[in-house]
Amino acid sequence: MSRVLVVANETVDAEELLGALRALEDEHASTYHVVVPARPLHEEHGWIWTQEGAQEAAAERLARTLAILDRERLEATGHIGDNRPMSAIADALMDFDATLIVISTHPEPRSRWLRSGLIDSARRKFGLPVVHVVSTSTRTTV
Repeated sequence: MSRVLVVANETVDAEELLGALRALEDEHASTYHVVVPARPLHEEHGWIWTQEGAQEAAAERLARTLAILDRERLEATGHIGDNRPMSAIADALMDFDATLIVISTHPEPRSRWLRSGLIDSARRKFGLPVVHVVSTSTRTTV
């Protein structure tokens, strides 16, 4: 059985991510833990961030995702993570003994995580296989 840590923010309920998790499940039974970093949200006139707002938005995304995974009969837990993705991953790995990390991002031009080198950094720092999913669409229903 695989233990898969799923790391995503705005793409947490994207079809591409769900498809990747389904494919993993087809290979072998897996347990999933979803971490949603409490990141600032982009609004029309710049970045807006309050700790409370970031936590609330992350909690909503996490709840939607866990509901989707439950409907798909994928065993999953989750939590809201640190606003820095690498810290969120490190914290999650302290409580969830993952055998694989799946990171979902926007495509390169739009993804701050890709511009910061998150995928390669996670591979180097945590010594686990990392699957990168590029998500271009998000689900509109829960």
